[in-house]
Amino acid sequence: MNKLLVLFFIFIITLASCDGRNRKYKTNAEVLKENKLLESFTQEIKFVPEAYTEIKTDTILSSGFEVKINYHSLERDFVLETKKLKNDSTTRIHYKNFEAQLLVLKNNTIINRSLINKKFFYEFESAEFWANAIMQFIWIDYEASNKNTLQLNTSFCTSNTDECKDFTLKLNEQGDIQIEEINISSNTI
Repeated sequence: MNKLLVLFFIFIITLASCDGRNRKYKTNAEVLKENKLLESFTQEIKFVPEAYTEIKTDTILSSGFEVKINYHSLERDFVLETKKLKNDSTTRIHYKNFEAQLLVLKNNTIINRSLINKKFFYEFESAEFWANAIMQFIWIDYEASNKNTLQLNTSFCTSNTDECKDFTLKLNEQGDIQIEEINISSNTI
């Protein structure tokens, strides 16, 4: 019985010493660092755009061209940018990549069905640019199109810089695509 009483007192003393006095004067950040949990609480995760984005274009031109474009974000394909802030917190921004499904008809006959994404343009720029580039948009250039040629424009920009590359896609009546890079130079006054 004495042994049981001694064990009972040892048990109570052990529980009484586990009251967190050693953490009393530590900040929350210090306690989280000690338990290797600080990073998970100081990390912010953002997605750009936040939700699935889709733009559909269905255009019939007087030249006989009919253009259907389904431009949409890719949910599992993104460019990751990590920013370290002053207070040791981190922001991870996931910029979603985009692609466009293109269907072109001439006089009610399908002449081209393509998937327009950054892989389509790899020969025009370095792999480093394409690793960080995101398709901004694709549109029909009505003024440059004529009865024999349909012209589309697209633009790719990197997420961490303001570097952009613009391209023209020229489709002939057979549906063949010719790609040209547009060199836009700015004039400073």
